[in-house]
Amino acid sequence: MSASLPPLHKTLARLDAHLAEKGLDRGEFLDVRELSRRTALAEGEVRALLDGVGVLDDKVDDRIRGRVRALYGAYLDESGKRPADVCREVAGQLGISDKWARSLLNGDKMPNVPDLTRLAEFFRIEEGTKFFTDPAPVVLNGALQRVVGELEGGVDDGPLLRFTLEHGVVTLALRGHRLTPRKQEALALTLESLLSGESEEVER
Repeated sequence: MSASLPPLHKTLARLDAHLAEKGLDRGEFLDVRELSRRTALAEGEVRALLDGVGVLDDKVDDRIRGRVRALYGAYLDESGKRPADVCREVAGQLGISDKWARSLLNGDKMPNVPDLTRLAEFFRIEEGTKFFTDPAPVVLNGALQRVVGELEGGVDDGPLLRFTLEHGVVTLALRGHRLTPRKQEALALTLESLLSGESEEVER
């Protein structure tokens, strides 16, 4: 999360301007649940920030523990793995006991800097430890900057976003940040082929 980023309200203004050009509405385009998953912020926090309402100040320790816990929950849902297995994986990554890993992932214990760095690596967080420590508006701003950048054609991984804009599959635009440009292109082509096939069947 670079300090040089424009403030959140300016990012939202740029987003709204681009969506207006495409005849889209921010409320329909942005998936609050997916933004919550990506940022490890509560859905209520995301909605409040999108509406221009400030969120309550929180302590850094609480912020870190809460985001680790949110990432852990999202990882369990996406991977389908058992909590015990994930705790074992994290324990191996951090070089700690399974019990201590469970306490960290559940938000019961505060990770130190090395552990936080390895947790960022485990969950594939590009922003590193700042993802856990930055205030909520900064974290959400960083997530929205990628979407705005793609709308403006300023980043390389745009194939998936272009596909989602054409077909209204808006959640994929937010999930695509973990895919390489080549994988995004392949996914977009595959989905395009599937949708084309469905269209041909309907015409018959």
